[in-house]
Amino acid sequence: MNVCDLIQKSPLISEGPPAQYRLITEERNLNEDGSVRKWTFGQRDVKMQNKILLMVGETGTGKTTLINAMTNYMLGVKFTDKVWFEITEEGGDHHMPNQSKSQTTEITVYEVFAQDNPICLTIIDTPGYGDTRGIEYDKQIAENLHKLFHSDSGVKEIDAVCLVVKASENRLTDRQQYIFDAVLSLFGKDIENNIVIFITHSDGMPSKDALNAINRAGIPCRKNERNEPEHFLFNNRQTEERRLEYNRFLQTVWDLTSDSLKYFFSSLKEQNRKGLEQTESVLNESKRFKACISNLQNRIASVEYKVNELTQNRKALEENQEKIKRKENFTFTVTKYLKKYVPIENVSWWDRKVTSCSVCMENCHEYNCWLAPSALWCEVIKNGYCTSCTGKCHFTKHVREIKKYVTCSEKIIVTFEDFKKQYESNNNSATDIKFDSKVFENIRKEFERNKNQEEEKIMMEMSLKKEMTKAEKEKAELVEEACNTIMKLSKIALKPDSAFIVQCLDFLIPRAEEIGREDLDQKLRELRKIHPKSQERMDVK
Repeated sequence: MNVCDLIQKSPLISEGPPAQYRLITEERNLNEDGSVRKWTFGQRDVKMQNKILLMVGETGTGKTTLINAMTNYMLGVKFTDKVWFEITEEGGDHHMPNQSKSQTTEITVYEVFAQDNPICLTIIDTPGYGDTRGIEYDKQIAENLHKLFHSDSGVKEIDAVCLVVKASENRLTDRQQYIFDAVLSLFGKDIENNIVIFITHSDGMPSKDALNAINRAGIPCRKNERNEPEHFLFNNRQTEERRLEYNRFLQTVWDLTSDSLKYFFSSLKEQNRKGLEQTESVLNESKRFKACISNLQNRIASVEYKVNELTQNRKALEENQEKIKRKENFTFTVTKYLKKYVPIENVSWWDRKVTSCSVCMENCHEYNCWLAPSALWCEVIKNGYCTSCTGKCHFTKHVREIKKYVTCSEKIIVTFEDFKKQYESNNNSATDIKFDSKVFENIRKEFERNKNQEEEKIMMEMSLKKEMTKAEKEKAELVEEACNTIMKLSKIALKPDSAFIVQCLDFLIPRAEEIGREDLDQKLRELRKIHPKSQERMDVK
């Protein structure tokens, strides 16, 4: 189909020059909620060689114009044709100055099949990244990419990840850095050589500012023969009004974009295409890791609550040794920690369902647990068993509900007689007050035999020490498990220095030190030695 045929079959947007037309595409959703959609122009010939690109960039970088430029290049449109075709959604970045309000979180896959062109194009667009609505929408886009990679009719391979920046950028903003981190954290290390930089609004001269910004930000990407980030220059003036005094310049910037696209597509070697198997591994391992950390924090807190109760018991009994010796009754106050299963309220939609274990009474996957239709399909379930809860229980012991376990505290006044009677009758449910049975048994025996205060204190401390040792061992095992998981993730992840990883490391490092694991502590600190801007990027979230 030549340009004249395209003009006849496409609705006119603007008379120009250049005259602007909208391509008629077949549109369909790749999933039920419409968060991943595909727009197809033309029909694919089996002989066509498909190139699959992922486009990522902050709002305002000219990404939409660049997608349309690629489409025109594939259709064979020349500057002298004085026309411009658009495949993107109406209201692109060159039509609406306040485009941040027009952006959505939907992933759109554009397919361009041009007759007589041996190459066809699949462009994955990520609109909405960096718009004014904030990080919550960015998270949703990342999840939509996840859906695309999982869909039966979605994307299983990729030729290039194209990071779009403006030529005038001399540093990446915290928002841009977060955007790139969020997307690149979805991939494995094997994709690094497929990442290239698209520099827009270029005058054709070297873009030192933009390249320096990419280098300073530590963005992993392919390097050229000068050890610079592999980059391609584009100008975004294709739809500017054609006037005689400007035509020579407009011809030049049109040719700049055409030449860059020619070089770019010739650089996409078939053998360099990457399957997304390692990406799948990173996604699943990342979700399991995040769930493990969240569960770990709750379990460590439970251990600390237990230690706190033991400490309160010891303090109360030590302060009343004389009364115990005289067989006097007395009261003391204890902070009791209770675990309750409560409805989830006031959270984002992707945090509204939680996979929890009814045996361990734990939240196994508390955050971003929205995708699985049942507990069996939750990311923390592997080979039928949970990788998160204490007992590593079978999936049948788990539920996915709009409920989760929370720990509540309340102060309880206890009399020593009631305390004693509780264990003598072995009726814990009567008062719902549970104390360590071994500690009380030692006290009770000493009380009955009327031992002296010093002996009684020694017996208590021995029992408490045993309980404390058990708690510290449990804590050490949990910390070691989390450390091993983060090490595994850092080996396969393209961006192990994302904000989440930094937060996890800051949580784990002092605890590895507490349990005396110098080897783990050292490994975690080495992993923490990342780009100094990472801490600032955490604040953006």
